Amino acid sequence: MPWIAYKPRALGWDPVFSGAVAGAALMLFWVVLGTLVYSSLDEWSLLDGFYMTIITISTVGFHEIYPLSPLLRLFTIFLIMAGLTTLLYTLTRVGQTVFEGELLDVLGRRSMKRDIATLKNHFIVCGFGKVGRPVAEGLAREGVPFCIVESEADLEPALREKGFLYVLGDATDEHVLEHVGLERANTLLALLSSDADNLYLTMAARDANPEIKIIARAYDQAGEMRIKRGGADEVISPTRIAGLRVLQAAVNPTALEFMEIVTQHEALQLSLADIEVSEDSTLQDLSIAEAGIRSRFGVIVVAIKSVDGDTVFNPDPAKQITAGDTLVVLGEDLDIAELQTACA
Repeated sequence: MPWIAYKPRALGWDPVFSGAVAGAALMLFWVVLGTLVYSSLDEWSLLDGFYMTIITISTVGFHEIYPLSPLLRLFTIFLIMAGLTTLLYTLTRVGQTVFEGELLDVLGRRSMKRDIATLKNHFIVCGFGKVGRPVAEGLAREGVPFCIVESEADLEPALREKGFLYVLGDATDEHVLEHVGLERANTLLALLSSDADNLYLTMAARDANPEIKIIARAYDQAGEMRIKRGGADEVISPTRIAGLRVLQAAVNPTALEFMEIVTQHEALQLSLADIEVSEDSTLQDLSIAEAGIRSRFGVIVVAIKSVDGDTVFNPDPAKQITAGDTLVVLGEDLDIAELQTACA
């Protein structure tokens, strides 16, 4: 079974934990004090003083080693009260620390299980490395429901800090995939550290859910081909994309700058989005011009992908929109949201 983790309250040096440490220190003080007082008597050794202190504080009921004077009896009464009070306080604080930590752990895991169990049409991000981390952060910014599967325990602090839903486990394990709701998911992102793992993950996910969309990462062209044949809908090579971006920066720097502004829309509220036209949409069977996509919604149609897979870039305003088409548009987030409503 995978370990479902969560973002717990950090215990650290909180009042409960520091109280337990202070209680333990005070208890040590009473033990040292009692030992020194008793062993200061002529007949008493250091061991006798330590023994007398322990049976006094613990109230086990043994007799004194040697007869006690009235003054020593008063000291013994004080030591019993002080030691017993400190002991109870320390045990309470220690128990509270342990209980709260375990309780938070149990409640947190149950809460995480419930949250993951309620996910529908979500994304499953397999791998939280150099590629998976920015992908997850982008999904979070867009408000897309998702869950992360990561096998490296060293990355858990980063996952906790982000507050993401995640599972520590092997993404190629079918039980882990079942745990993160593969049968209910919309898209699986295979971003593991090797092409072999991404290929196995792709095949396992496709076998478990034939309808799920799978986007995988590949390190070379041979890996791209294998993973594509294994059932991935899209295969992305970060190395190849990085090479193309370097080429764009060298040949077309202004165009690259524009694309960075569009894709990193924190600086400017522009987004690229794809919108599917449903059969109930009021825009179907209208041309781009008749639908008023530019004038009515303030959105630019970059491309149209038809049901048969053909893609027309920079389509003519007279291009007809049909049900099942996917519009690739560029515009501000609110305008795109309005167009999505019209296409639904």
